[in-house]
Amino acid sequence: MSVHTRQEVIAILKKIVSEKLDLDIPESHIKEEAGFSSEVGVDSIGFIELRFQCEEEFKIKISEEEFGPDNFFNCKTLSDFIVNKLEAH
Repeated sequence: MSVHTRQEVIAILKKIVSEKLDLDIPESHIKEEAGFSSEVGVDSIGFIELRFQCEEEFKIKISEEEFGPDNFFNCKTLSDFIVNKLEAH
């Protein structure tokens, strides 16, 4: 398993949001602190796709309890969550 730094995870998340969620937003416009729902425009289906893409990309399992706004608020919160999951393995 490859170990990712927080910055690498953020870069991957921006790429996923930009390319996989049909939002028509360039990576450069996705700020680390920008709320996925409120500022980036991710909808409920987009969050499900984001969860799937994270599980696939990082080879992790995200439980229903973990799949909420505390972890999926923005790139910063989601990257912290993913790095913690990766370090736990």
